Amino acid sequence: MSVTNLEAIKQELEAKRQEILDGIARARALGRVEGKTGAPDIADRAASALQREFSFSLTENEGKILKLIDEALVRLQNGSYGLCVHCGQAIEPARLAAVPWARHCLACQELQDRGEI
Repeated sequence: MSVTNLEAIKQELEAKRQEILDGIARARALGRVEGKTGAPDIADRAASALQREFSFSLTENEGKILKLIDEALVRLQNGSYGLCVHCGQAIEPARLAAVPWARHCLACQELQDRGEI
């Protein structure tokens, strides 16, 4: 990959990282506000609890993506970005374009999805 491409990928990863951090901060702030205000009736409390659970689920998933982004930034820095962490082969450019924090080539990702690696 060219230096220009790597810089563009780094900027994309850093922008996505900041977007996730902002989303997590908003979800946490919303949870604190909802927890302080308290819902007046049982239906409102149930809806608030469901919303908090949904926000927590999103935050947990975003936390996993954040970790993958941080790992991708390290791989960019050490020169191993774009190589599968399992087999060492190049990750398909279309896959990296779609998921720039991808750790595996398609073949190894399929093995990962099936729990074989």
